[in-house]
Amino acid sequence: MRRPNWRRVHLIARTELRRTWRKLMGTTRGTLMLLGGGLGLIVYSLAIGAGAFFLGGFLADSDPHTVRLATTAGIVGLLGLVGFFTLQHTVKSAGEPDAADGLLTTVPYEDAAAGLLAAEVGRVLLALTIPILALVGGLAVGDAGVLVAVVALIGSVTVALLGTILGFALGLVTKLVANRSAFIARHRASVGVAVSLVLPLGWVAMTTVPTVQFRVLQLATQSPLSWPADVVLLVLGNGGNPITAAVATVGILSALPVGVVACLWLAARAWYVDPVQPDYEFDADKQTLSDRLLRGRVSTATRVVAQKSWLRAKRAPISVQFAIMPFFFLVYHLQIVILERVVPPTLPLSAGLASAAAFGAAFSLNPLGGEEGVLPLTLTANVSGRAFATGLVLAGALPGVVVTTLLVVGLGVAAGTPPVTLAVGLTIALVATLAAPAIAVGAGVVFPKFESSSVQGHEVVVPSGWAFGLYFLVLGVAVAPGSVTYLLAVRDLFSLPFDKVWLLGGGLVASVAIAVAGAVAGFLYAANRVATYRLD
Repeated sequence: MRRPNWRRVHLIARTELRRTWRKLMGTTRGTLMLLGGGLGLIVYSLAIGAGAFFLGGFLADSDPHTVRLATTAGIVGLLGLVGFFTLQHTVKSAGEPDAADGLLTTVPYEDAAAGLLAAEVGRVLLALTIPILALVGGLAVGDAGVLVAVVALIGSVTVALLGTILGFALGLVTKLVANRSAFIARHRASVGVAVSLVLPLGWVAMTTVPTVQFRVLQLATQSPLSWPADVVLLVLGNGGNPITAAVATVGILSALPVGVVACLWLAARAWYVDPVQPDYEFDADKQTLSDRLLRGRVSTATRVVAQKSWLRAKRAPISVQFAIMPFFFLVYHLQIVILERVVPPTLPLSAGLASAAAFGAAFSLNPLGGEEGVLPLTLTANVSGRAFATGLVLAGALPGVVVTTLLVVGLGVAAGTPPVTLAVGLTIALVATLAAPAIAVGAGVVFPKFESSSVQGHEVVVPSGWAFGLYFLVLGVAVAPGSVTYLLAVRDLFSLPFDKVWLLGGGLVASVAIAVAGAVAGFLYAANRVATYRLD
């Protein structure tokens, strides 16, 4: 390993930052994200500044244990926040240079890795500049004093740098493990879904559950992460161990160059390794589960389209990763489960509808654009428009029915839902699961998208935002009557002049009618549009 050339590092970092800026300003979505993020930062910064102003004096007069807890909590929060988002960004895109083959044959890998790391540091510091200045200003103007504000400034910047380096290193480790693990290579779809669902659940637990927060803080105060609190205690004149403060300062400052060296070493291992390729042995006589389910029951063309969709999702799960978005609407319910340790009565149907929306969108929401480069072959193949649309609908409906049933029944039993109410909720969810892919295929044909987008560092054709909007609008209208009556049945919001069974039955009939109408219209329109589609 050689020392990086800082001129080349500066050029690479400046180029990466310029690309980030162009990505944000070059699209409407990026501009809206920038404006929304900037507005959120300003609001949070005002809250941080006000908190520092009013609580700084309180900490100055507090006992050493309170000061240590507050300092450790700040360090853990900032380190975890920066490290978490840097880890995600590194795994998705920042952990590998654009046009890697050309760049790594032009400059040494040390320069490229140091440039990417410097660019990531620049992004983090730009994002944290206003909050840190608000913190320092609040402490300086308040009763904490200027000296404490200076310590907070130096400490915040140092912890942010350390979090960025640790997150970048862990991201490279993740990429290295993913490239070298045969198990992950074979089960990328399952691993991707599990990670995408577990990480938000962990984040909710860390940010909302007091017992989890207290346990994490308790462990942190018993670790070297609490040693920098002695620096604050010495500045306040409220005790503190000078030796511990010196060790903490030297340790953090020494960890920065060590972490940079580790990042360069990991970059070489991650970039110059051939990813493990799972063996896909073709056996013409072998019958898969999908063969046994579909052969003889649907046409060969329909079966092949469905199997193609499943195989593509298995080998390239990133192409359908957008479909897990509906599950994030369950965060509120998960908070109740974690905090109160009870299953809300509305969770069974909510989870079933989220499953229906997810599987409906996964394979059907961009039927033409999802074919990408093989679209001409698909259009000229001996596959009718109706067979093609049916195959996409089956690809989402068959696994969706299984998952939806398990979610609704399992959560319904856990919530103690009455059998009749649970049966109606399950029926509504299953009807939505069967209708959603047909509605999605129609919406995807109305608003097709052929341009690729950068997702986790890969160019992927994802459905249009307009298609998403139309799909969720129609599906939402379809399930609204059944959902409202289900809510009234499980929540005694007010007394009803008639039996709940009649209420549930009326909502179910209305939802089924709307869902069937939307599904038939979407399917027929999509089948006709695919059959008559012509390339320009």
